Amino acid sequence: MDANPAHRCICIVDDDAQVRRFLLEVLASVGLAAEEYSSGEDFMRRWRPGHTDCVLLDIRMPRITGPEVHDWLRQRNPEVPVIFLSGYADVPTAVRAMRLGAFDFLEKPFNVQHLIERVNAALRLSDDRRAAPAPAPAACDDWRKSLTPREQEILAAIVVGKRNKVIAADLGISERTVETHRAHIMAKSGAGSVIELVGMVAGFK
Repeated sequence: MDANPAHRCICIVDDDAQVRRFLLEVLASVGLAAEEYSSGEDFMRRWRPGHTDCVLLDIRMPRITGPEVHDWLRQRNPEVPVIFLSGYADVPTAVRAMRLGAFDFLEKPFNVQHLIERVNAALRLSDDRRAAPAPAPAACDDWRKSLTPREQEILAAIVVGKRNKVIAADLGISERTVETHRAHIMAKSGAGSVIELVGMVAGFK
């Protein structure tokens, strides 16, 4: 558990009252304070600068969408980590979210332990950003230079959302070979998930 959890503030922005209530209960169970907002407009009206450590932001909301709220927030406080939430998750959507600068992307229904882990990771990032300037990106692509030409091809296919079977057919190789190359890519990048991988490729991690 992170230090001084009572001093944290997590904003939950979702038009579904049941989702907001669930997230409030989960966060409260680990000692994390949260505020709920029923729409993008509600968040934009009531949000206070310097008061937020993390935002849990639904992608699909009526009138003002999650990405539109995120654009608004980035203009005012780009250091706040944002975790996008969606019931319609797929890899292409994840790519777009990560390119918007999202910290992560979680699919409904949530795995509670994973949710808690990612929120705590976002809070640690928030601490790091407050404590020091953003690190220079000089070495962020070093792992990509270590990829073989075939791994480069497969990486390009992964980040646009192609499945292993489609990649295998496109490249004229077996699906098992694709899986092997994919494992090598994950190991070289250090990514813990495909969503994290596409975020790294997009240049936001």
